[in-house]
This record gives sequence, C-alpha cells and structure tokens, in this order.
Amino acid sequence: MITAPDETFNVAGAGVVLGRSERQVLRYLNEERLRGSKASGRWMVTALHIWEFQGIADAMLENWRNYCRLSEAENINIENQMVTTSGE
Repeated sequence: MITAPDETFNVAGAGVVLGRSERQVLRYLNEERLRGSKASGRWMVTALHIWEFQGIADAMLENWRNYCRLSEAENINIENQMVTTSGE
C-alpha cells in the first residue's frame, strides 16, 4: 500500500508505523527527534515526518511521485478508452 506524505497519524498510529510504544513516540516528539504538530493538544505526525525520522524520506517521496505519475497515466488511458468506445 502506498502512503501519501501528508497522511497524518496520532501518537498511537505513529507508534505502530515505527514499531515503538506511544510513550517512546512521545519522547521522540518532546526531544524534537521526530517532527510533529499539536492539534487541540494532541500530537499529529505526518508520514513525511516519520520517513524523515527513519532516514528514508527521499526514497519514499520518489516512490510517491512515481505512483502519482503511473496513476495519472492510467487515468488518461482509461479516459482515452472511454472516448474511443463511445465514439465507435
């Protein structure tokens, strides 16, 4: 499954992705080792923040760009097929 860079996770979700406890994720956030933002008093972390923490942001962003390009190309092909089929 492809995850968008702006997908957000709460502390528990970030812990699942990172394989860490909520307490450990909170420690990373408080130490500013993991970037995040507080919304209504709760930490939120994006997939991009997690990728940066893991040191894989560049590779994952490239994967995301490729996925978007392929998805766009597939959509164009589907649209072209629909036009061709309806024009017969």
